[in-house]
Amino acid sequence: MPPPVLLLWSLLSAVVAGTCSFTFLQPFWFVHDDLTHAFGLVSYCYANTRNGDEQETCSAYGGNFRLGSIPSGAWQASCVLYGAGCGLACVGALLSLCSACMPGYCRRKLTRGAGYVQTVSVLIMIAGLLIFPLGLGSKFSRHYCGDGAAAYNSGHCLIGWSYMLGIMGTAVSIFCPFLSQFTDMKASDIFS
Repeated sequence: MPPPVLLLWSLLSAVVAGTCSFTFLQPFWFVHDDLTHAFGLVSYCYANTRNGDEQETCSAYGGNFRLGSIPSGAWQASCVLYGAGCGLACVGALLSLCSACMPGYCRRKLTRGAGYVQTVSVLIMIAGLLIFPLGLGSKFSRHYCGDGAAAYNSGHCLIGWSYMLGIMGTAVSIFCPFLSQFTDMKASDIFS
């Protein structure tokens, strides 16, 4: 049976990679205070009132996803950074799951490598999260969030649940590289 720290690390790595990837695709990073508009890294939502009833319509910026269609340079950079971090988190999770099936001498090398991948992933995702609010000063954001919107000032918009989930997922993912260094510990080592 694999050591308990290895199992905990593998489980945490998979949960964090799934959470951050889910967050990356959601359009609720910033939400207008009357809940009519929501903006994310790759898509946005707006209230559609054409037929008399209000429906929420969500789509990628510009119709089809293209990096150039994202309305702010800061959001484009954040999309690349956070998306790359999510990709690396998925690679780290895959490596952590594979290491549970490896013999001890191969496992150490694989867990160390996965820990380094996860460290880079965390740093890149943090950079993406910090850069995203800089895009609130764009013309697009000021149109929807009011003239008071500026970098790190959302105007009439509020921080959405998916941005908060991204922050929480990234904060929890900080533990993954540390756990990867202790995957050889047996249950008797932990409780003694």
